[in-house]
Amino acid sequence: MYSLSVGMAFGCKPAELSNTCDAKTKEYFQASVIRYLSGDRSPSCLPSFDFQDLWGVYQGSVTTTVNAITSYNDQIIIGGDFRYVGPSTGNVVYLETANGKLLPNRYCPYLKVVGSTGIAISDGNGGFYIGGEFFAVQGVEKFSIAHILPGCQLDRNFTVLNDNNKSIYTLLLAGDFLYAGGYYTDDNSGYLVRVNRYTGALDTSFTPNPNTLVSDLETDGDSLYVCGDFTNIGGYAKTGLVKFSLSTGLVIPSFTTTINGGSCLDLYYGTNANGSPVIYAVGDLTTPTFSNAISLFPDGTLTTWNPNPNAKVNSIQQYNNTIYLGGDFTTINGGTTARHLVSVNNGTGSAISTNFAMNTAEPVATLQIIENTLYLTGEFTSVKSVPRNYAAALSLPDESVTAFNPAYDGVLANPGSGIVSAGNGVVLFTSSRSTINVTSRNHFAVLDEVTGTPIEGTPNFDFPIKTLHRVNNRLFVGGSFTSIAGQSRNRFAILDLPNYQISPINTVLSGSPDIRTITSDESQIYVGGFGLANVNSQVRNGVFALNSNDFSLSGWNPNLGSGSSGESILVVNDSVFIGGSFSEINGVANYNNFQAVDKINGTRRDIPSPNNDPVSLVYNLTLAGTKIYMGGFFNSISGIGTFNNTAVYDLISQTYVQPNPVSADNMVNHVAAYPDGNILIGGSFTVLNGIPNNYSLGVFNTNTNTLSPWKASINDVVYTSMNKNGKYYLGGAFTIAHKRSNGGLVRSSLNE
Repeated sequence: MYSLSVGMAFGCKPAELSNTCDAKTKEYFQASVIRYLSGDRSPSCLPSFDFQDLWGVYQGSVTTTVNAITSYNDQIIIGGDFRYVGPSTGNVVYLETANGKLLPNRYCPYLKVVGSTGIAISDGNGGFYIGGEFFAVQGVEKFSIAHILPGCQLDRNFTVLNDNNKSIYTLLLAGDFLYAGGYYTDDNSGYLVRVNRYTGALDTSFTPNPNTLVSDLETDGDSLYVCGDFTNIGGYAKTGLVKFSLSTGLVIPSFTTTINGGSCLDLYYGTNANGSPVIYAVGDLTTPTFSNAISLFPDGTLTTWNPNPNAKVNSIQQYNNTIYLGGDFTTINGGTTARHLVSVNNGTGSAISTNFAMNTAEPVATLQIIENTLYLTGEFTSVKSVPRNYAAALSLPDESVTAFNPAYDGVLANPGSGIVSAGNGVVLFTSSRSTINVTSRNHFAVLDEVTGTPIEGTPNFDFPIKTLHRVNNRLFVGGSFTSIAGQSRNRFAILDLPNYQISPINTVLSGSPDIRTITSDESQIYVGGFGLANVNSQVRNGVFALNSNDFSLSGWNPNLGSGSSGESILVVNDSVFIGGSFSEINGVANYNNFQAVDKINGTRRDIPSPNNDPVSLVYNLTLAGTKIYMGGFFNSISGIGTFNNTAVYDLISQTYVQPNPVSADNMVNHVAAYPDGNILIGGSFTVLNGIPNNYSLGVFNTNTNTLSPWKASINDVVYTSMNKNGKYYLGGAFTIAHKRSNGGLVRSSLNE
């Protein structure tokens, strides 16, 4: 579908090369379109385009972080705590059916849905409705239900009232109404409404008021079947399954079932062996005779179909006379082994295919048949011995595993995914995951600056990286790692560029320190960390330095004392300022957390005066003009007064600036000064200078001495930043930035 035959796709002949550089010609326009769609970035007279789709970092359900960023030529280098890198798409993606590959952002703009999305349905006109527990789509606030137009764009005119915190499990389109079911997350009460399909306006005449979860909706054209965990709905005592009239919006009381407990999770309106319509219902529901999977005639009468799975069924689909079940079960028909996926006939429910090689502890969450393909998601890592992480497809009717391989970073649990055809070899997938097509990268990755994608051939680290520092063609790396690509390197290493090979030079750190900062000047590489006590068999408490010419251990030795921590090192002229957690310099007590030393041997300089020290931890230092900005976790400067987590030290007057220009209500982990006058402030705060809702990132400008009113809408700590080619790169523990899904890494103009 999305081949590079763009001339054919646009219905025009290829451009005549003799005219392509004349901006007034049709050929120039055609060639520019081809250049854009093909991602061409070679030197040309044609316009250049920014193709970067900056990837993020991921590790399943584990919190991931980008702790350090630097660059080399046209590459962005990141280090942190992660196992995968992947495109920051958000949890709704368009995938090619042939291979599960994501459609490029330039063809199909990422929706970057923030939250989780469990259901998607077609709108019948090339677009989709999505539902889940989310609050933004493409940076626009949309709460739990949204409409996606053809062309991968949000319908900004469709807005469902944000009446409460809700999680949408199911959607159904009937006439001019969109029905939505789920539950309210604050009190677990049920949610079932219908809204105008074009505007999202609530129809207040429809008031079923289920007492708890609605899981699925089905229709036969005249009636609405509602499945869930409820025991009361529409004013009637109904357990798990109920039927409404679409025309009146009222319960049809004559529809009665024998469900007497458990939950109904999924419905399918299909046919039995005689071709008669039946409703298939699955979950962990029970009846007096059958459990977990039943079928009923449209009047509510239970049929004799009885596959008898031994545990919960999450999803059901029908293909001709075959019924597919996916769930937590491990046996079928009262004892036949069938782990989590099985096909049964639609007559009696007896097993057809039982061995899909699903492991015992890896349930299937969702099934969806589109044409001759069965899509499945769940907790599995292989199907029929073919590696597939959490999503796969089987060709029907032979049930062979196809090449469709989305490669998610983590499990997809019930309610799993919405899977719907987008036409022309594309499917729309929804999930709880914020990335797709992930690539393994352990704690270290190098991204192409133009495309944002990872380069190949970089080494894996066994434990997290905390700091990176590049000097010419060498990259200095610090953290808690003990080996790199199988070679022993204890917490500190040197990589040779451009190929990121491990240098044979091995600086030996004893014990288990955690290296947190590296910087340099013209003669030395300075290193600091927590638990650092011995380097190359010589005592070095908290900090040490290497000679730049041969990387031997230098004589620079401030000796911060046993158990100290050097968190940040800043070279200013002939002084080296150290911030961290320490209480002595050169073996002399009462030098606390921030102090300058001589750059040659590390002798203390009494700058600032030891009578005026931050009372607790200093995390980061940066220089702007003649002032040092510091961030940390302190609430005062001794002998002076209150300074909340930030302070500014004036090198000319050798005093702290008062009043303090920036204050934060919680820890400041990162401060960085840039030539445009901006000081980036990152941390776990929510209030800056008394102004609320400044989550995790603030911008203070030294030219105007004001805090920017811009709010980054970042949901977790910012640990690092870098400016390159006019753009800021931010890294941290966040999963949301600018009201968009971003996996710990985002490129910003500081005005989005």
